[in-house]
Amino acid sequence: MPERDAERSRREILMAAEAEFAQKGFYGARVDAIARRSGRNKRMIYVYFGDKEGLWRQVISEVYRRMEEAEQSLIDLQLSGRELVRRMVYTYFDFLQANPSFVSLLSWENLDGGCRLEPLPEGKIGRQSLQFFVDALERGKAEGIFRPEIDPWHTALSMITTCFANFSNRYTLSRLFGADLCGAEMLAARKEHTARLILGCICTEGEE
Repeated sequence: MPERDAERSRREILMAAEAEFAQKGFYGARVDAIARRSGRNKRMIYVYFGDKEGLWRQVISEVYRRMEEAEQSLIDLQLSGRELVRRMVYTYFDFLQANPSFVSLLSWENLDGGCRLEPLPEGKIGRQSLQFFVDALERGKAEGIFRPEIDPWHTALSMITTCFANFSNRYTLSRLFGADLCGAEMLAARKEHTARLILGCICTEGEE
């Protein structure tokens, strides 16, 4: 098979696997179903990815790669201080809204204790962009923009988890609060509120 055709087949298998895994999780998804979705045969899947776990890990690596690209686009803007934090929240919200399979896949993997992430190289999950954000928060502390008592590492972690919870818990929270947290208008309001909440917690008085 020509290299271009092989790459296209591989890409289409990954797309089909992402959809199947996101919908049914690792144990519920079937290689037969992925083959049907992709229009490829099972043998080709095993040739490219080794086994079902290898395919799952490659799918996880792919969705993390897309997140890193979104983070890198933000880094390229060369923002700092309050504007960087605000745009970080916006970036995560926009990414999660545009990539619902990312939320589903990570939810499934967390239910399984993250066991299939262990064999992945550190660079596939631990993104360098995260250290950039931690360092930027540290600089903001030194410049008096952020409160001196904040922990930049915990702040970055809280920012990511807060944004993620808006999507991972959107159905149960919609029922609990009697509001459609999946709607575009509500997501826009949640994005803005989350940014203001985080800035209010970490900025020096009167700077949020």
